[in-house]
Amino acid sequence: MSEYRFKPESLMYWTRVALGALLGALHAFFWRPPSSIISALLNMVLAYFLTYYFFKRLYRGRLKDESAAWKEGVGSFFLAWLFTWFLLYNALFPLG
Repeated sequence: MSEYRFKPESLMYWTRVALGALLGALHAFFWRPPSSIISALLNMVLAYFLTYYFFKRLYRGRLKDESAAWKEGVGSFFLAWLFTWFLLYNALFPLG
């Protein structure tokens, strides 16, 4: 039996999905249309890079694939961010 309850790849994936949803909620509450969409995208990319360096240091030598710290959960992170942002923004500020 493994000494870890979850595999590092699984933990990275779900942490990034949760972080993407959290960032989407923050952007929904604090982003307004005069603000640049580019600033929201840059915040999202910066948060992903921070998780990359965090997981790279945390799981150094324990990953089956060393590039997993980079690519694990990238699509789900982005989609969770985008979906949560659009859903909450449209629910909080409907047109009309």
